[in-house]
Amino acid sequence: MMRKRGTSPAMTQGLRRWVHAILLAATPLVFGNCGNPADEELAVQPIAVRMIKPVVMDMGSRVSYMGTIQSQKEVKVIAQVQGAIATLPVGEGGDVGAGDIVATLDVPELRAVVERLESERDYWCRRYEADQRLVAANALPREQMESSQRACRSGRAAVVEAESRLKKATGRSPVNGEVLKWFVELGQTVMPGQAILLLGTDRLEIVVEVVEEDLRGGVIIGTAAEIETAGGEQLVTAVSEIAPMSSGQTRTFSVKLPLPPGNSRHLGTGSSATVTFILDFTKGVTAVPVDAIIDRDRDPHLFLINGDRVVRQPVGLGVEQDGWIEVDFPWNGEDAVAITNLGVLADGRSVFSVMVEGVHP
Repeated sequence: MMRKRGTSPAMTQGLRRWVHAILLAATPLVFGNCGNPADEELAVQPIAVRMIKPVVMDMGSRVSYMGTIQSQKEVKVIAQVQGAIATLPVGEGGDVGAGDIVATLDVPELRAVVERLESERDYWCRRYEADQRLVAANALPREQMESSQRACRSGRAAVVEAESRLKKATGRSPVNGEVLKWFVELGQTVMPGQAILLLGTDRLEIVVEVVEEDLRGGVIIGTAAEIETAGGEQLVTAVSEIAPMSSGQTRTFSVKLPLPPGNSRHLGTGSSATVTFILDFTKGVTAVPVDAIIDRDRDPHLFLINGDRVVRQPVGLGVEQDGWIEVDFPWNGEDAVAITNLGVLADGRSVFSVMVEGVHP
């Protein structure tokens, strides 16, 4: 009877030892160069990154507030004589020109005085003319003619004075501007010195309450500012006045900025607008997108694209504006900056880069 050949446990263990020895001997031949850094780098695949060229631009740090539009100068129209309000021809918010009538008073007593004085003036002036003819005919003493002459002159002066007072019953605007507020109503009796209405000049300004920290940060007289109205209109101006003392519990300071001529009347007093103060303005600085900066608080740097590799470049940081930031480093004017996959980049890393076109501040 034939028996199958087999392997004993001892033979199997010996075979395993033999194979293991062969593999150990072959390892240096197969893997002998694995520790070579150059070969390790060749095995690393390039990383795809998007890149952009730095730009040279004018920049400034900014701080924004909400402000209120008002007239640069407010003028009260005051009653100069006693009377009842007869007309208010221009409503609140209406435009007026210098010299336009804004109120009239009913003053019957003054009109009566003018009529009486006119009558007396006419009498004495006619008397004077008659006395001149009589003196010429030697029918009247000269002294009597001179007396009527003085009465005529006095009567004329009295009428001029009374008519001047009567004219004061008509209130006129001393400026080109807008009726901001009425203090009286039709038919109301007013006394001399009482305010009738408030006018605002046609030159407007915007008033902003600014905290002390931003004043120290650069909001001073002459600081440039951009104004955006509720309608989206963009205006450029500068600080003209800063209150010397703070006001309110918030300790803010009133800052005034004139609106450019020609942009005033359609805005309307009391409306709001956004005021952006431009601080630390610098011309011709090198800037990159904010997202290109790595570790900006401790060790700010970026990655320049040099051929198919990246170069770690430390930078100094400056003003930030609209998603761009000023950088200080020896830029050659050509190298682009990586803006994606920054977390996996390292100095000298191989990359496949694509330029981003059409991106600008």
